[in-house]
Amino acid sequence: MKVRARTAHYGFDAPGIMIGMLAGGAAGLGLSAAGMIWTDGAVWVSAAILGLVALVPVVLGLSMLVYGRVGKKRMRDYMIGLIDWRGDEQVLDIGAGLGLLLIGAAKKLRARGRATAVDIWRTEDLSGGGLEQLAANVAIEGVEDRVAILTEDARTLSIADGSIDVVLSLFCIHNIEGEAEQKRALLEIVRVLKPGGRVLIGEWMPIARYAEVFAAAGLKIRSQRSHIATALSPMWMVDAEKPVPSRS
Repeated sequence: MKVRARTAHYGFDAPGIMIGMLAGGAAGLGLSAAGMIWTDGAVWVSAAILGLVALVPVVLGLSMLVYGRVGKKRMRDYMIGLIDWRGDEQVLDIGAGLGLLLIGAAKKLRARGRATAVDIWRTEDLSGGGLEQLAANVAIEGVEDRVAILTEDARTLSIADGSIDVVLSLFCIHNIEGEAEQKRALLEIVRVLKPGGRVLIGEWMPIARYAEVFAAAGLKIRSQRSHIATALSPMWMVDAEKPVPSRS
């Protein structure tokens, strides 16, 4: 009997919200259908309106499902493809989860390169087993020698100033409560970046505010725009670079 090879899996973001939207929306559609079949007049109109309203969480829930199955890998490939890799980079994945970006970057590195995962491993943010599954994914993909894992808050990194070439993050910073605290995490990214380093952050919402923080801290904003067609779900990304000081 042929044994199927183990494959890495990367979970679903905000699984409770996704399931709640799908279940709630489906219930609303069911009630709407029943009302439209068995009633008429004003009740029929109310049932039809309920159906239209119920479509909203269903569509959002389905978009989260599609993102988890397909879109996040497409977004990873796009983000990794933006970097002109040498192979010796020091990479930081903020909110690494199950290692989607971490492993994608590690595969671009050689012996001197290192990809570091930072997360606090909250199950409500991502399904799939947390730190244990991350370690399994790293082993399955054969990148153990190029990966380090840190359990740390993004607002208080232990990483040295100016030591990171590339910072990557997907669907993480918004989980930090409060704009002031999110700004702390963004400024930590600025601190650890080397001159000439790049940061790519993808989020489910427009992130002009992130770009404003980076620009005020001296980073050059290369782009900030939506990538819905790539992620197959609501997705915006900011791409910024830390300037190299000019020699006088």
